[in-house]
Amino acid sequence: MLPIVAAGLIPMCAMIGGAVDMSRGYMVRSRIQQACDAGVLAGRRAMEHGTYDQEARNAADDFFDVNFHDGYMESTDLDFTTSNPSGSSRVLGTATVNVPTTIMGMFGKENIPIEVTCEAELNVGNSDITFILDTTGSMGGAISSGSGGSTTRIQSLRNAVMSFYDTLATAATGTDTRIRYGFVPYSVNTNVGELIYDLNPQYLVGGNSSDSWAYESRRPIWRSTVYNESTQVDYQTYSSNISRSRCQDYGDNDSFSGFSPSPSGNPTVQTSGSSTTTTTYNRWTWGGAYEPWSGSGNKTCVRKRTRVTSTSSYVYSPTYTPGATFSSYEYLERTYEVYDFVRSIKTTNPQVVLPTNSSTTYDRWEGCIEERDTVAAGSFSYSPGVGILPSTGSGAYDLEIDRIPNNTATKWRPYWENVYYLRNGSRYATCPTKARLLSSMTRNAVLSYVNGMVVGGNTYHDIGLIWGARISSPTGIFSANVTEAPNNNGTVSRHVIFMTDGELQPYSDYAAGWGIESLDHRVGSSNPSEYERHRSRTLAICEAIKGKGMRLWVVAFGTGLTDDLRTCASDGSAFEASNASQLTNTFTQIAQKISELRLTR
Repeated sequence: MLPIVAAGLIPMCAMIGGAVDMSRGYMVRSRIQQACDAGVLAGRRAMEHGTYDQEARNAADDFFDVNFHDGYMESTDLDFTTSNPSGSSRVLGTATVNVPTTIMGMFGKENIPIEVTCEAELNVGNSDITFILDTTGSMGGAISSGSGGSTTRIQSLRNAVMSFYDTLATAATGTDTRIRYGFVPYSVNTNVGELIYDLNPQYLVGGNSSDSWAYESRRPIWRSTVYNESTQVDYQTYSSNISRSRCQDYGDNDSFSGFSPSPSGNPTVQTSGSSTTTTTYNRWTWGGAYEPWSGSGNKTCVRKRTRVTSTSSYVYSPTYTPGATFSSYEYLERTYEVYDFVRSIKTTNPQVVLPTNSSTTYDRWEGCIEERDTVAAGSFSYSPGVGILPSTGSGAYDLEIDRIPNNTATKWRPYWENVYYLRNGSRYATCPTKARLLSSMTRNAVLSYVNGMVVGGNTYHDIGLIWGARISSPTGIFSANVTEAPNNNGTVSRHVIFMTDGELQPYSDYAAGWGIESLDHRVGSSNPSEYERHRSRTLAICEAIKGKGMRLWVVAFGTGLTDDLRTCASDGSAFEASNASQLTNTFTQIAQKISELRLTR
């Protein structure tokens, strides 16, 4: 038995030693695989604009080193390398290490070589992304760049949108994923008129030749001169003993004494105030006879005096007549025909004459709109399956996302920027950049669009949000565009990104999406309650957007993230950025959340 036992000890030791060494090898392999995975995930996330630069490589190395220390389990010859195949969104990694054996070394196996591979990819599914962007006047102001300098808020926004685009574009590289973008810049209103016109002109007041709309405006008053004349005729006897030639001279002159043989001074004109009297003298009789006179000697001389008095006065009228001159403007509500004005949105159609000026000036519709009918309710609320309702019960067509216009109350009206006037002659009106429907856009197209955004006006969140909802809704007037199926037949996630740099700031004297509130009173009174009414509208619209299954991201830029903005956002989707760098990082972070960073090997 002893020889048998002795002979069996050698293979038993080999088996036990091999199990111990293999166990250590498996532990090292598991640990280095985790480190490899962590490294490529970190490297992929750090890729800036899709470029796997040295900064991204360093991030990958750092995460690998944190998860696998050199010398773990007495391992040696540790190596970790990463790469990014050209034209792809992947980061590949390879990690190798040698694990020394304890017992197997006695049998000639001194090291166990371990090699693992890993791969990370940032993928994004089909996505429709609508940007609702605050382009009010404050966006033209300066803000810290986040790196010691300064820039403008609008330029910061442009850079942030491009960073967002690049992040998703990189995630979609090498895939058939469809990503579409829509834009709704807003201030006191939105520029959606041409989108509506292209869809169906009948959705607009002005779609029919007989359509008109009332605006708080002005008209020129013209001054014309009117003359009233009166005529007085009498006869003057000069002498009963005068020669024929002398009588002729007397009849043709206003003054007789001292005149020369050539008649002069007939007629005479005298002006007094607004009256002008023209006196004409005519020789009448000589000796009772009418011309032609004949005979000699001296006889009675009589002349005819005609006095015509003309008195001028001014007549004022809003209707121009030839010869009239401009006097002043009258400020009032006026109704204008708007068919030709609406058609002028297309440059192939002619401009229209601006009806508010004293001289001929031409104008063209830029595309901003006045909202359809509403009610001046104190509060609004959203209910699933019902929609947004005012506290008064119904009638707020301006807050209905999907309603198809079918009468004047439910149609949108052209915002005629250059005809709005207050009663004192002041005017506050502006029109933001044209909105854009969802579409696949190249980087240059997005860059051109955001660079073209202009700033101006006050902050009306409700008008921006309602139109962001309308161009994103799969059941609204733009449903054909929204529900267009992607070529890959995959599902589509819908995202709305709402960025603002300030709180609501309705101004009752501004020509906004509901006219001039101080005069039109469509939303409510012009006192401070107007703010609360727009606030209630805004929060109700936020809930309606989320109720449609869209994820609503909210970014407060250069302003505090208020409770209202947090409430507006979907869960975990509210952000605050105090400078330009943070805004870019925030937009990039949102893009990364929309995409899916995952291990693919």
